[in-house]
Amino acid sequence: MKNTMFRVIAAAILVAAVDTAHGQVLYGSLVGNVSDTSAAAVSGVEVQATNVSTNQSRTVLTNGEGGYNLPNLAAGAYTLTFMKAGFRPVRKTELLVSINTITRSDVQLEVGAVTESVTVSTDSAALQTDRAEVRAEITSKTLVNVPVAPGRNCQGLFGLLPGFTPPNQSASVPGNPSRAMGFSVNGTNGQSNNTRIDGASSTNVWRPSFVAYVPALESIETVNVVTNSFDAEQGLAGGAAISVQIKSGTNALHGSAFEYYNGNATKAKPFFLPVTERKPKDVYNQFGATVGGPIIKDKLFYFTSYEGTFNHRFASALGSVPTPAMRAGDLSGAASDRPIYDPFSGSTDGSGRTSFPGGLIPHSRMPDAVRKILPLWPTPTGPGTQNNYYAAGRFTLDRQRLTPR
Repeated sequence: MKNTMFRVIAAAILVAAVDTAHGQVLYGSLVGNVSDTSAAAVSGVEVQATNVSTNQSRTVLTNGEGGYNLPNLAAGAYTLTFMKAGFRPVRKTELLVSINTITRSDVQLEVGAVTESVTVSTDSAALQTDRAEVRAEITSKTLVNVPVAPGRNCQGLFGLLPGFTPPNQSASVPGNPSRAMGFSVNGTNGQSNNTRIDGASSTNVWRPSFVAYVPALESIETVNVVTNSFDAEQGLAGGAAISVQIKSGTNALHGSAFEYYNGNATKAKPFFLPVTERKPKDVYNQFGATVGGPIIKDKLFYFTSYEGTFNHRFASALGSVPTPAMRAGDLSGAASDRPIYDPFSGSTDGSGRTSFPGGLIPHSRMPDAVRKILPLWPTPTGPGTQNNYYAAGRFTLDRQRLTPR
């Protein structure tokens, strides 16, 4: 019984801790101070924050110093209302809240009847004094209006931020199917960056320099990038802490669609290609759509994004494969200046080793695993032992991504 109770309590603590950790980087906050015309703090003021898109609201009271704090707010535009008996209500509109940020909005109340009100439209941009971190933000408006290449990857815009090396795709498609991009920040190792998508860390365990999943560009609401003076919640990051927020549904039905096509029909014929030959196939087609709206107005919402990428083209490669002589154990052509030693000769300290005469390895000394692997190698198409194999064929990358929320 005691063990069961202990497990329940431990699980509850773990869930609470995870929820808090996600809340710090997945949501934003509204803070401020309320005073009267004499600059004296006003306590007990009812402060209500209402999300413009979903009409969901939160209410708090100012403390004894006139301060208020509305943490863990979903990103978006908000309307703030300040009310207290004996003062004119104040209404501030279009206050923008972003993930992993603190938005400050101070207000001064005037004595008057409750029936009178004051409306303020948007605060002017203010110096960030509530956090010391060095950060930048890329909004959905920037993502869809600025040309992003290659593959409409939001990481392509990181090169515009200070301290970033130009992002690049340095891995092959099989090794990096999400086509994530590698980069370093402020001289740190590329593996020291940490990317979170809706609060969940996304790291390729086999290639830590890349993220495991790249969201569709149209599905992203904002990208928050912190490069210095990290707060406690920015764990696992020494170079950049990147938080990606996916869009969500609102009370209004909304959506978008796009298509990018680049194929033979839009490309010129290669200059050195013989006149009698046709242009090699090269088609890159990327398209998708998003849709979001209410399921239950003011309460429950949905959002879905689809993106398809189809890349079909001619590809060629040059590599090195074992020659027929090598398959038979004759390494004399490849080891003229590098003797191949018999691993069963010599002492444990490496002295007294003897090499195979003439670089010839007896067939009986070949491991069974090697005998089974050798037939899998293709035969050379050219002379020599280096770059002696040429292959050409059709390259195909068909990828489809669905992001429901």
